[in-house]
Amino acid sequence: MKKNYQSIVNLKSILLLAGISLVGLLPAQSVSFASENLTTRLQKISLQTGRKIAFDNTMLQNTNAPSVEGDAKSAEQLIRKSLSGTAFTYRPLGESSFMIVQRNQSLGKGRVSGKILDEVGAPLAGAVISVNPEGITIVTGNNGDFSIELPEGQYTLTIRAKGYSTTILDDVIVKNSETNQVSLSLSPIGKDERIIKEVTISAAKKQNTVSGLLAKQKKAAELSDGISAEQISKTPDNDAGDAIKRITGLSTVDNKFVVVRGMGERWNETALDGVTQPSTDPTRKMFSFDLIPTSVIDNIIVSKTATPDMNANFAGGFVQIVTKDIPTEPFFNFSMGSSYNDISTFKEQLGRKVRKYDYLAFDDGSRNLPIGQVKTLLQLSSENGGNAQTNPELLEQSKLFKYDNFTTYRSNTPLGIQYQASGGTYFNLNHNNSNKLGFVAALSYRNRQEQEEIKNFERGNYRRYFTNKNGDLIERSSRNTGGNYEFNTTWSALFNVGAQLGKNRFTLRNIYSRVFDQRLNRILGWNYDDTSEGTAPSIIEETNRPVFSALLQNKLEGTHQLGKVKWDWAISRTEINRDQKDVTYLNFTNKKIGDEYFYYTMPDVLGNTFKRVPFGRGSYLYNEKDYNWETSFSYPFILGSFKNNLKVGYFGAAKEAIQDFFEVSLNAMRSATGSGGYLTPQELLMAPISVKLDQKNYNPNGFAWVPTWEAGNKFDGKVDQHAPYIMLDNRWNKFRLVWGLKAEYYLYKDIENTAYKTRWSYEGKTDDKKWQFLPSVNFTYTPWNNFNFRLAYSKSVIRPQFSERNKYPYYEPIMGGEIFNMPIISSVANNYDFKAEWYPSPGELISVGLYYKNIDDPVELYRRITPDAANVFTRLNTKNAKVKGVEVDIQKDFSFISESLRNLKFIGNLSVNDTKVQVEEPSSVDEDGVSFKNEKGESINKQIAYTDNRPLYGQSPYIFNLGLGYFGDRLGINILYNKAGRMLNVVSFDEAGKEYLAPYGKADAQISYKLMKNKQLEIKLNVSNIFNEDYIYYNNENSYQFNPPNSDKGRSDVRFQNPVFYKKYATHKEGWSDAYDEKDNVLYRFNVGRRFTLSFTYNF
Repeated sequence: MKKNYQSIVNLKSILLLAGISLVGLLPAQSVSFASENLTTRLQKISLQTGRKIAFDNTMLQNTNAPSVEGDAKSAEQLIRKSLSGTAFTYRPLGESSFMIVQRNQSLGKGRVSGKILDEVGAPLAGAVISVNPEGITIVTGNNGDFSIELPEGQYTLTIRAKGYSTTILDDVIVKNSETNQVSLSLSPIGKDERIIKEVTISAAKKQNTVSGLLAKQKKAAELSDGISAEQISKTPDNDAGDAIKRITGLSTVDNKFVVVRGMGERWNETALDGVTQPSTDPTRKMFSFDLIPTSVIDNIIVSKTATPDMNANFAGGFVQIVTKDIPTEPFFNFSMGSSYNDISTFKEQLGRKVRKYDYLAFDDGSRNLPIGQVKTLLQLSSENGGNAQTNPELLEQSKLFKYDNFTTYRSNTPLGIQYQASGGTYFNLNHNNSNKLGFVAALSYRNRQEQEEIKNFERGNYRRYFTNKNGDLIERSSRNTGGNYEFNTTWSALFNVGAQLGKNRFTLRNIYSRVFDQRLNRILGWNYDDTSEGTAPSIIEETNRPVFSALLQNKLEGTHQLGKVKWDWAISRTEINRDQKDVTYLNFTNKKIGDEYFYYTMPDVLGNTFKRVPFGRGSYLYNEKDYNWETSFSYPFILGSFKNNLKVGYFGAAKEAIQDFFEVSLNAMRSATGSGGYLTPQELLMAPISVKLDQKNYNPNGFAWVPTWEAGNKFDGKVDQHAPYIMLDNRWNKFRLVWGLKAEYYLYKDIENTAYKTRWSYEGKTDDKKWQFLPSVNFTYTPWNNFNFRLAYSKSVIRPQFSERNKYPYYEPIMGGEIFNMPIISSVANNYDFKAEWYPSPGELISVGLYYKNIDDPVELYRRITPDAANVFTRLNTKNAKVKGVEVDIQKDFSFISESLRNLKFIGNLSVNDTKVQVEEPSSVDEDGVSFKNEKGESINKQIAYTDNRPLYGQSPYIFNLGLGYFGDRLGINILYNKAGRMLNVVSFDEAGKEYLAPYGKADAQISYKLMKNKQLEIKLNVSNIFNEDYIYYNNENSYQFNPPNSDKGRSDVRFQNPVFYKKYATHKEGWSDAYDEKDNVLYRFNVGRRFTLSFTYNF
């Protein structure tokens, strides 16, 4: 059939446009049309609006248009209403023209999806959504979500729910291969209303996940901040450790350990899909966020105040990582990329031999040590008349150590590689979306080999000063240097499946993450034992730590709407494995032969004492299993003019952690002459490592492997936890009050926890309460729809983790000493918050907040010097800490300057705090230098109380983020900068013992571009750590002067052993402060280099 397309533009339309221009400043006018022929109608609309309308006259001549009324200036609105109920639709052609086509004419398809929430941001199940002119009706699921595929065009959505005003979304645009997110909150019907109101929202635009996350934050009962998957995609971030630094008041240490509001990992709680996570470190409470790649993250929310229904205890923040949920539309994407580090890639890399499955993050068995198969020196000695060396079993069991994991290999560092794939879909089981089944799956892999350049190391026994033969203190011209060489493989898999069956929803969430991280720490320098005058070259100390970490979590959860009652329940299992397999410790000394120095390892002679160095190895195998279960019932009711929701629930948990320790040292045979000298010949003592490890040299004149423990090598602890709670949500007009009480029972049991060796008599605190009653109140006043004032109070208790109860001394080479736990009790915090929030438009936020915390028994990491002069670190309860702070957050685009700048967005947030700590320190003397004595006249220590104006352990006085980004349809440019103030890393009453991390900033940038017609292919260039600032750990001892009254002894005055006297008379030198400057004692300085990553992502 011949088509005769008409383009209707005539003089009348020109005159009409001229007339409209004269009244352009008048209010919008409406126009109405009676029912008539569709062709005639379109001609009138063209004349009325001055827009071109193309159509096939022969197709439309027998079609009538309904009577309509609409905006006289909106051609698109008039066309859409005129085509309602007909067999035709339209396509926009540019900005001022339209084409009329048949509905079954091969139009592209898009999707409308979103989430319907109630007035407080809770999902609204069972809301009915009518789509016109298609005449389709769908129903939201238990989590309030909906999704429908439609031909491209323009639609009207009408949302109805019992008890809520009907909402009409007009002009919802569907484009080919795109999804329009139209999530919104419904308003309740007023008490005196007799009819349902209709609210029309014109020209609904796509509400991206940034807007959705801020909308949830706006409606939440508690104070919170967060970051969405969309925001993460615009950064160079590879894992959750990178991503959380973008959230207000957050930073990280080593890209793993989170700092919230300046407070270190000790004060924060982490949950993955609602399940609180165990510690992944053997020495402290923390969660390794690098276990979770960004490819599986849907959003991260940090709650800074508590509600009774939170299964968490924190004083800083509750970090909630939510993995990808069941999709509302089918998707599949794949990405691959490569990274370059400017101080590592294509340069020399040191490391142990790469084993067969290291690239898969599994061990091939070559790092297994014969745990449970060997006898200790004490056992061997008692079985052989007091002489272990001549016991034949000593050499036989030595031959069980078969593998050389000591030899260092050199290679060129390759490019880093990364792959990610994710996909998901759903199936409607009936016509109205009330029954459906869906799943989402993701797989990611990354291998990275990089190094950190150690520019200076003076921790532990390493110092840049030495005393010569005349007793003079000499500064070395060369500082201690070295490197950290890392081989890292990380991969993860996620599979979540969910079913919506009417008013019942079931979800099974599964995630597995595995990391192999092998780090060779190599220090070249001089320690206290080196008495040379600086002419000899440095010694070398190497520690190689292969760590296999695995996280497996399974969670089954359900939501059921039982009339007015909503029932939620969940059961989960979380398992953490952290196996340090065949950790090796080596010390290389040197000997001058001719004109050259020869480096070699000299094993200790066989004896009853043990040193990890000069030649030792160990395995530390950690496993924790947590079983969690919870249930809750919510019931909404109206009392007078108040809308209320009563929620009662219960959390329960059973946890157990087991850690096995095994250490051995390679010893040379002792001379039988009684002199205690070496029986092993000199040429064998100075032989290469491979010769020493040759099993033929495990003989009476060679070497033997000797286990080191004598008093226990295992930790086993259990926790039982039960927490019923009640919570009320009261809403009246513009006020909301969420309050309640959680009663928490907590019992820790030591099954086995024998110390390897004791350090001092102080035993710490043990009187931990089994029951804690934790009230919380969150008040919100909303004077305008886009503004909130918030007040909050909560009481929280921060429990010691298994890793903080283990008595085994853990050697950390980077700290230069052992970490040794003493008994500690829970910390109790009273938290007060105020916050004002303004949401100018979707995706924008301006807020300011104040907070105050009063913490009893905070736990801090102290440096101690033991009676045998060892440098150790231990956690102890401080008496009290008071923290006050302020937060500011700005997320704003530049459309207030010009509409053309809407895609340009600024992000800035700042958190500042001030802390006072009440401390009790042991002292042997009073302020006059008089020794404390007991009734027998024996010298004793007494606890001395004083107030210290300093941060808590792990706390920074400020954190800020700055970002500027352009997010266009295809081009994206994003620049981000994160900085944290100096962080207290080790606590001591004197400045020589304290250690700080100097202020550190990190700048990142990303440029992205989307290619192809439907933008399926995206290219990203990321640059991380642009300025490559050094990490600097230091102390402030040089900033102080010591002027005791009535004495010229200076720092050596015995009264400085009393902390109160120290605080009075250790004062700043003129012009000096606690801030870092070049004259401070730098203890550890390194940098990590800049990383450049190029990646390609294809969306199918």
